[in-house]
Amino acid sequence: MAVKIRLARCGRRHLAEYDIVIADARSPRDGRFIEKIGNYNPNTAPATVKLDEASALKWLFQGAQPTDTVRSLLSKQGVMLKKHLQVGVIKGAITQARADEKFASWKAERVKKIKLVN
Repeated sequence: MAVKIRLARCGRRHLAEYDIVIADARSPRDGRFIEKIGNYNPNTAPATVKLDEASALKWLFQGAQPTDTVRSLLSKQGVMLKKHLQVGVIKGAITQARADEKFASWKAERVKKIKLVN
């Protein structure tokens, strides 16, 4: 069974909001899903994303493939970087402490960049 991490539309006409869901690739966009891991509201400035990062990481390690939009949302939240670092830890390329340090420095840099924009 191919599993996707994708958006499911909710909200009213012209004010769409999206749930970030884990779903079978064959199910329709707003149809049956396995688990809801967050939501995305593009109508606010800046767009808001609420995401259960641990659950998203778990599904990525189990082989779920994110769609292009969800991949960019996960990247902005740092989930894709965390997955990349954990793969390095599993393979023995870096230590867990070094991976945590790299992620913390990325997160601090990201917060600084967001404050400069606002």
